[in-house]
Amino acid sequence: MSTGQVEETGAVPPARMPAQEPHRLRIEFDSADPECTAAFLAAAYGAPVKISETRENYRFRHTRLGPGPFYLNTIDHTATTEYRADPFPMLIVVQVHRGLRTALDLDDRLGPGGFAVHAQPGRPYHTQLASIRSTAVMVSPQAAAEVARNRPDDPLPPLRFASLRPAGPAVARCWLWTVDYVIGNLRASPRTMAQPLLAGATARLLAAGLLTAFPSTWNSEPHHLDRLDATPTTLSRAVTFIDANAGLDIGTADIARAASVTARAVQLAFRRHAGTTPGAYLRRVRLERAHEQLLAAVPGDGTTVTAVAARWGFFHPGDFAAAYRRAYGRSPSHTLRS
Repeated sequence: MSTGQVEETGAVPPARMPAQEPHRLRIEFDSADPECTAAFLAAAYGAPVKISETRENYRFRHTRLGPGPFYLNTIDHTATTEYRADPFPMLIVVQVHRGLRTALDLDDRLGPGGFAVHAQPGRPYHTQLASIRSTAVMVSPQAAAEVARNRPDDPLPPLRFASLRPAGPAVARCWLWTVDYVIGNLRASPRTMAQPLLAGATARLLAAGLLTAFPSTWNSEPHHLDRLDATPTTLSRAVTFIDANAGLDIGTADIARAASVTARAVQLAFRRHAGTTPGAYLRRVRLERAHEQLLAAVPGDGTTVTAVAARWGFFHPGDFAAAYRRAYGRSPSHTLRS
């Protein structure tokens, strides 16, 4: 039996999904037919797929979760698969849980517990998967560029990784913790994670982890001019921008652009003159806006604490409630009821 089960919208190939379509949150494909699997993979990866060494109890399972700027793909396949494909439109890190993944063009093998960047950006690849169970984290290049740019309008060089493997055990652990955190949230509440503020912030979190774990041409050192630009005026411009745009999916790059300085200069300005970070100040403003929304709610209008928390970029209702209580001395549900 073969099924292609997709939440809400039908079977759309996971690798060719257009970005920023939060209504397409989950795609599942489950097949006991190698020919059906080959057709699905060919559509998903845009290239012919060769399946060999099939077993009597053949099975292929594929799940894709994600709101657009990032996806999490899992594959469980009992056969050996080989394919050549054109460059992916996303940055991908693959972790193997069972079986063997071989980059045939690089003669590089990845076994259980290993993880690596799938391929150099912009380059085709030739891959073999043998009885594989794996997870692939897919992040939009736009999110990575936003994280990497020091000055928001500066051009970036072509992205090339110094190595497809992580730079060391410490950054490798950090990457795995980040992925586990995102997977837990996405599986627990995919619709909440599709909220624009959460989807954008999560994509940038994954991009930052990826660029930290895998050194590349997009890694750079702070410039001495950043320290000169970290002034009270810079802080004032940044605060004004955050206050006016807290309801939008903004990050440090957007704040820096509004302040006409680099991202590092903004971070230094907040640290020097406000004793905090741009992200922490943004969360504080969003907490205030959530408080205002709870105060403005009227009985029967459908307002819930969970929805308000998600609207203002808080992953966990429990974390939101704890932050709210620290700020206002009572629970958000108490404010909503009063």
